[in-house]
Amino acid sequence: MITLLDRRGRAFRQFHSFTWAHIEPHSTQRESRSCKDCHQDPKVLGLGFGHITIKNSTLHFEPVEKPFAQVNATLSQVGTFEGKALVKFNREGMRPFTQEELERILKVGLCLNCHPEKDKIFRTWRKNIKCPRLGSFK
Repeated sequence: MITLLDRRGRAFRQFHSFTWAHIEPHSTQRESRSCKDCHQDPKVLGLGFGHITIKNSTLHFEPVEKPFAQVNATLSQVGTFEGKALVKFNREGMRPFTQEELERILKVGLCLNCHPEKDKIFRTWRKNIKCPRLGSFK
């Protein structure tokens, strides 16, 4: 929230918004992050701190933080699971992942629970792949 003050120090206008400034998401060390670090972490995906669950074959995000009432977002979120931006970005073209992108990313994350990162399933990945344990999800 931004509050503008007049010369006497009284508030005369407020803006209820967060602006997210780009930070390089990848480390600069020799070792990269693991696949699970990105494909299973809702904070890394811009959803904020919380848990990803599957209910009725549909992925859901359950936040653990309470949002600020004025902007209906937490400090750790940049977007919703549906792809709606909750913050303003300081660079042209920046945006949160869309719902379709998040579902594709998280589907890989689900497979990482059983398959090692270098498993052949990831080299021959298909969009419509189905897990024999989880079935398919929307």
